[in-house]
Amino acid sequence: MSYFPRLIVFFFFFCFTIHSAWSQGTGTLMGTIRDGESRDPIPGANVRLKGTAFGSATDEKGFFKIVNVPVGKYVVAVSFLGYKTVESSISVEEGGDHMKDFFMQQEALQAGDVVVFGASLRRERITEAPAAVSVVDAKEIIRSGGHGQLPNLLASEPGVDVVQSGLFDFNINTRGFNSTLNRRLLVLLDGRDLAIVLLGAQEWNGLSVPLEDIGRIEMVRGPGSALYGANAYNGVINISTPAPKTIPGTKVTLAGGNRNSLRTDVRYADAFSQWSYKVNLGYYTGISWSQPRPDTLPAPLFANGPFEYGGLLPPLHAEARRLNDDNVSSAYGSARVDHDFDDGSVASLEGGTAQVQNEVFVTGIGRVQVMKASKPWMRLNYTANSYNFQAWYSGRQSNEPQYSLGTGLPLYEKSSMFHLEGQYHTSLLEEALTVVVGASHRAVLIDTENPLTGKQSLIREARNDNASGVFSQLEYRWSDNLKFVAAARVDRSSLHSTQFSPKAAAVWSPVPAHALRLTFNQAFQAPNYSELFLNILHPFRNQAYFGNDKVKVEKITGYEIGYKGIFGEALFVTADFYFNMMKDFITDLAGGVNPAYPRAPTPIPGDTQFASRSILSYGNAGRVNEGGFEIAFNYYVTDELYVSGNYSQFLYEVLEKNQYDQLLPNAPDFRINAGIAYSPSDVVDLSLRGKYVPGYPWAAGIYIGEIKSYTLVDLAASVSLTSYSTLNLSVTNLFDQVHYEVFGGSLIGRRAIVTTTVSL
Repeated sequence: MSYFPRLIVFFFFFCFTIHSAWSQGTGTLMGTIRDGESRDPIPGANVRLKGTAFGSATDEKGFFKIVNVPVGKYVVAVSFLGYKTVESSISVEEGGDHMKDFFMQQEALQAGDVVVFGASLRRERITEAPAAVSVVDAKEIIRSGGHGQLPNLLASEPGVDVVQSGLFDFNINTRGFNSTLNRRLLVLLDGRDLAIVLLGAQEWNGLSVPLEDIGRIEMVRGPGSALYGANAYNGVINISTPAPKTIPGTKVTLAGGNRNSLRTDVRYADAFSQWSYKVNLGYYTGISWSQPRPDTLPAPLFANGPFEYGGLLPPLHAEARRLNDDNVSSAYGSARVDHDFDDGSVASLEGGTAQVQNEVFVTGIGRVQVMKASKPWMRLNYTANSYNFQAWYSGRQSNEPQYSLGTGLPLYEKSSMFHLEGQYHTSLLEEALTVVVGASHRAVLIDTENPLTGKQSLIREARNDNASGVFSQLEYRWSDNLKFVAAARVDRSSLHSTQFSPKAAAVWSPVPAHALRLTFNQAFQAPNYSELFLNILHPFRNQAYFGNDKVKVEKITGYEIGYKGIFGEALFVTADFYFNMMKDFITDLAGGVNPAYPRAPTPIPGDTQFASRSILSYGNAGRVNEGGFEIAFNYYVTDELYVSGNYSQFLYEVLEKNQYDQLLPNAPDFRINAGIAYSPSDVVDLSLRGKYVPGYPWAAGIYIGEIKSYTLVDLAASVSLTSYSTLNLSVTNLFDQVHYEVFGGSLIGRRAIVTTTVSL
């Protein structure tokens, strides 16, 4: 029996064992939650026993059931967004079934009255979160997600730098120092890391669910390693998908538009007894923005035409292999099965795969085209009253070689990540103190062997590495309007030295619906496999690209002051000011930055092609202070009309840098976003959003140049044709301002997609 079948058997045995162990010598509490006026059931209401970790949520009929409750007296608290919280006392006797029904009264839903999870690994109102948090909810995802590009949903959030190169080549960062293949943001999908093993960045066309099936996206800005570990350097993106029981039925999605765009997806979900499941299959294809570039060899293999824009120069940016201009495509599928226990705990098993083709990514050594790669994954999860256990696997395999277009070399990758994590949380001192503790372990395998030559195509040798971490967070509510948060995490790895990441925060609410926040964080970014072990000899130039296994982690220490406030139940305002001290930057590929290799051409043992080569490598260099602020507002003019806007300012000072490295933030000094949404009825929904980005210098690897300013406007509109079908229009770059957002990347123009969704 292989590793994963064993893990699955153990997982379900563990779930049922834990469930059985908790079900002795206790009583059961059950009942219904209804609207106080209409008497309609309220699904999804939260029911908890104050001062304990016991709780549940109501089903679609408003029914809840909490079993294995120890004998004693409790206060039951029932809450749901848009309703006043209800509390009631109850006594639980051994072996007894206790019925308790609740009727809730509606209250005006305030702007900003949103519940978030990612800032402190517990659910809390966004106004009380000890971090700068942005939320993209299900309504906004459905409204604007017809383009199929998840990063675009975050492009208008405050403090966020989203730059696009290809159809799915995006880099997301916050608060400066973006790059090609940026990985300073940790991206999690239902707790699973979406990073590619080799580069630590994301492959956005490798998702195995469509955007319409994503429930919400949370972005936590600022260092986050105290809870999340490595690479939560500038923040964390938490993406969540809905449970099968919440989306029963069949949904068919068809989409098409310019650039030969075509997308289809079919999802089916159902529930019976305590089991529920969902299955989806989909396919996407479209023409990317990437264009061929000229080859300036003495004996050219072909004539590609000129570069797309000025600043790209031969021979540095010439490409030895012609771009394959076939459509970018992705075929994907996933399935999930849940089992709900009587006590509210849930066991989940899900998995899927995606096969991606032809996308082009900009890297430090030039563009790379992925001809065909598969990305299988699996996730096991068990959530109980006080515990959460998770195990997941993510893989990537080159079914066909991916090509370095600059060198013409075929590159291969076969990699796997195995991750185990457990968390425990509880409340003490009559819920004044909340404690979260957890631990994780990860094993990583990577092999870049060329099957035709038997030699590694990217790194020096196949690797088998591991990392583990332990963390804890204490949240103490001193009074109704003041709370303190302290957290710390220790991470060890076979790739870098042990790291300690502390966090401290205080949130003060002097008056209701207004909160001030002070936060201190430290975080780190671990070097990726390319930076550590890259090993490539250019086939026809006297250049070599080598990693540096002595390179250290990047570190950041951050201080923040934040404000969140609601005015008149309609205006939600946030203001966040930050100051970060950053050190030990890992340089881009450059000559002379690695002390092991001189800047002058150097003989390489075993090299039969050139007597000496210029070696480009990595090193640690630099100290930078950066600071800035982000001001944002959401204003509900009426129930139908909603406007929003934000302004982000960024400043930095380079204190030290390597003389051979370009240490630039790859981000503008400021950016402006604005949006408006209008929903005159349940049938029609319209939105416009725009952003202005001023020009700024860019430096990443061999691509050094200027990003010119640009202004973009996006349109989204939807119409409910019937009670079970909708028509959606998504237009990005409405006025077709042809521009580039990454120097060395592609020119981007308008893209319009029409999506039809039928739900049965």
